[in-house]
Amino acid sequence: MPEWHFRERHWIAVDAPRDEVMRAAREMTWREAPVARFLFRFTKSRLSADGRVMDDFAKDGDTVLELSDDELVYGGIGSQAGPVTPERPMREVFLPYAEPGCTKAVFTMRYANGILSTETRILATDEATRRSFGRYWKVIRIPSGIVRLSFLSAVKRRVDLPANR
Repeated sequence: MPEWHFRERHWIAVDAPRDEVMRAAREMTWREAPVARFLFRFTKSRLSADGRVMDDFAKDGDTVLELSDDELVYGGIGSQAGPVTPERPMREVFLPYAEPGCTKAVFTMRYANGILSTETRILATDEATRRSFGRYWKVIRIPSGIVRLSFLSAVKRRVDLPANR
């Protein structure tokens, strides 16, 4: 999503081959990110401790925008009524989607040059929604950042395990 109203980025240095880091990112479980799992208890999400985080983000492929060798990209559309579920695949409708009263969110996990990073970008489809979401963002931004840092630390720990070296 090239334009956004709200954005958050976090990163951690990881000294390992790209394939190993991205495999660890794809295989990370909620048990390995206990702070994130705790904070997600305050949402409507039902998470299994042994469930893979990225599988839950993918929602059976419904939210996958792109999966490449160095980046995982997930997206969703929300409204006051809840998640918007388009009839066509999300990757086809996400960028052009512009119904008023909605927000579009992208979450990425990327590895390049020894840096594993996450980025969250939010775009509101109209000004009233942008203002409304801005108030919500002020409350949720810090816990959201803690969740992302928990993910990054979990991936790094998984990569650094002696069995993986």
